[in-house]
Amino acid sequence: MTGELSLKFPLPSWLSGSFLGLNLLNLWLGVIIGVSIPFLTDYLKEARWSFSEIGVATAIFGAGALIFQPLSGLFAEMTPRHRTLLSVVVFVYGLGLTLLPLAGGTPVVADTLLFVSGGASAFFFTLSSTLAFSLSGHRNFARTMGQNQMWNHAGFLVSAAGTSFLIHRLGLLSGFLPITLGSVLALLSIGLIRRKDMVYHQTRSGPGSLEHDEVRDERPLWRVFADFFRNPAIRTLLISTALFQVANTPVMPLLMLYLRFLDGGNGKLAWVVILAQATMIPVAWWAARVSSRWGHKLVFSLAFLLMPIRSMICATTMNTEILLATQILDGISAGIYGVSVALIVSDLTRGKKGFNLLMGLSQIAMALGAVVGPALQGVSVGNVGFRFAFLVFAGVAALAAGIFSHFMPDRLEPSR
Repeated sequence: MTGELSLKFPLPSWLSGSFLGLNLLNLWLGVIIGVSIPFLTDYLKEARWSFSEIGVATAIFGAGALIFQPLSGLFAEMTPRHRTLLSVVVFVYGLGLTLLPLAGGTPVVADTLLFVSGGASAFFFTLSSTLAFSLSGHRNFARTMGQNQMWNHAGFLVSAAGTSFLIHRLGLLSGFLPITLGSVLALLSIGLIRRKDMVYHQTRSGPGSLEHDEVRDERPLWRVFADFFRNPAIRTLLISTALFQVANTPVMPLLMLYLRFLDGGNGKLAWVVILAQATMIPVAWWAARVSSRWGHKLVFSLAFLLMPIRSMICATTMNTEILLATQILDGISAGIYGVSVALIVSDLTRGKKGFNLLMGLSQIAMALGAVVGPALQGVSVGNVGFRFAFLVFAGVAALAAGIFSHFMPDRLEPSR
């Protein structure tokens, strides 16, 4: 033979280069986020904190996210160094929560660490979505976000299963160990994302190489910000997602406390996270696939409508198997939410400045819910019990669903 037979099997894009780095980043972000908040309430309970103190502590974490959230979108809009900024906040988040067990039962120290970590977490979704948009452009953004969210929810699942194993073997305190490893691996994953692959940095016009990705907008950022609030669709998005998070954020930790109250042990606690995250993985893929065909509003409306049903079921039963099964509804809602918010933002800013800024604003609404929700949880459980608390969150979820379904237009137009 005068030549050599060469067989090449090219890897799919999501398993190579920058896209692999982005997907791995989302995996490890899921690990470090998934292990912290759901198990935090149980850790603080074992440290003999009251329900009210636990509610305040988780609300302080949300307050850190709320206060720093405006900076996430603003910084992402002003600087191209998204990878560097994300590396810094991942390091700060991991360090803060790694040190949390050393605080023992001292609320001041623990609350300070939670506030700092919450502030760092405010940048995660905005910057990871920005990197996804920079790598894929508008045309492929839905597919990229679907993949990212699948990996992110897989990270939550790995976190829940791994932490459950560690707790079973080594005790509840060991549940914080994956944060350190996950943070280090997230930093290494960021290093795999190459600047040269980012379409945003290859063109002066903005994310994407196609005409509908070009940004032809000379407005200063303050004007972009002001114009957002003249757009009814953006106002609806911000209000409804804030209410969505008020209704959704406290329910998982509240359910974990309720199951421990009913069952008296830790056996079912891991399944609260595992069932939800296992459901989110295929739902994220499905939501990204059908959104362009069915419309973002219709798909996102399903997430809103399932939330009050879930909380109502929790309020009307003491059967632990049924309570666990409600996490499937949570998985469907949250799986859609993670994809749909970013897709709606990309449509509302198509051809205009402000993708990063509006992503940050949408996360402010989410962070606001993360502050108000746990505070309501602490007050409700401490004074009137678990079942009334679930009813309160069901009512808020129903209000969010009504606002989104009625006021969000079917056709999304960019702000002008």
